[in-house]
Amino acid sequence: MGAGTATRYPEYRTFAVWRLMAAMLVMSYHFSFAAPHADALTRWFEHMNPLLDMFFVLSGFLVYERYGHRVSTGPDYAFFLLRRMSRLYPLHIVTLGFFVAVGLAGHAGLIEAGGLHDRYDMGQLWTNLLLLQAWGVHDQLTFNYVSWSLSGEWFAYLFLPALAFAGLRMGLAGLILVLAVTLAGLEWASRDAVDYSQTWYDAKSWGAWRIFADFTFGAILYRIARRMPASMGSRPAGWLLLGLSLASMFAGWGTYAALALIGGAVVFMAVAERETPSAGGPMAVLAPVAALSYGVYMWHPVMETIFFSGVWKLVIGAPQTNWIYAFAILPMVATVLVAALSLRLIENPAGRAIMALGQRRGIVRPATVSPA
Repeated sequence: MGAGTATRYPEYRTFAVWRLMAAMLVMSYHFSFAAPHADALTRWFEHMNPLLDMFFVLSGFLVYERYGHRVSTGPDYAFFLLRRMSRLYPLHIVTLGFFVAVGLAGHAGLIEAGGLHDRYDMGQLWTNLLLLQAWGVHDQLTFNYVSWSLSGEWFAYLFLPALAFAGLRMGLAGLILVLAVTLAGLEWASRDAVDYSQTWYDAKSWGAWRIFADFTFGAILYRIARRMPASMGSRPAGWLLLGLSLASMFAGWGTYAALALIGGAVVFMAVAERETPSAGGPMAVLAPVAALSYGVYMWHPVMETIFFSGVWKLVIGAPQTNWIYAFAILPMVATVLVAALSLRLIENPAGRAIMALGQRRGIVRPATVSPA
């Protein structure tokens, strides 16, 4: 299928809501570091770490469905990368620019910036610009720390042709083989881990490999869902398995069990959404907000810096009080509002401009010029 061919895919509105849920939980987790008794609260949130992997599993599912058969030629592969760049890069640059400004102000002595020589290490700016920061080139996160996941997604995008080739030549077995080899490598790399933070399933600074495993798992789930008859689709089963996955995280069943249950939830829900799309109901109502999941994920560290490091610490004086939970509503609401404005005023226009530039350069055809 050529780059200019328009194909209609299922909307998977429930997946969009799940991604928003994951983004909101990540935001709540990061905001909880400012709370009294933060250690206990953050440990509670850390039980749900596999929900972050769900975000990348869903990404792998959707990208493989839409592009797994469309990256076999150089022009199609270039189109795919340009389209993904047009979606991810504009907001990455804007939020990175905010933290670069904070770092420069801190280095100049204009403001007090915590972790000045770690988080705001200007020597690591180039890896952030090139989205290499989660490839194992550094041992810490810098600037907009959540952008490690963009680095990992970009890594997975670059290797999509390898997944497409494995799926084409060996089918589902080929993708399973890729996942098995990847997991074996990850287990070997974290063989000396003495606590959870040193394992591959909590990796950040070398999280590209973790995300590639999640991405591959998502491609496998797409292949499984595609084979399943329509009668196997079930929204209640999807929600039930997602709930069981959440329970397994708190029960200590391990990351593999949690991800297996998430995989079952994705498959049952995918078949249901494919056969009977959510034309109305809660998923349709939540659809406009669910579209903000990427913005919520990328903007919340900015709001964290402004509201907690700025307003709460410098203006209010950082009192150790439970009123901070009420105060936290402000940065949460601000994050959602800024994400909505960002999507309309920054991401979509910039995305269209990047695709238009691709059109002028001959990478895409006029009919395909639209935000990713």
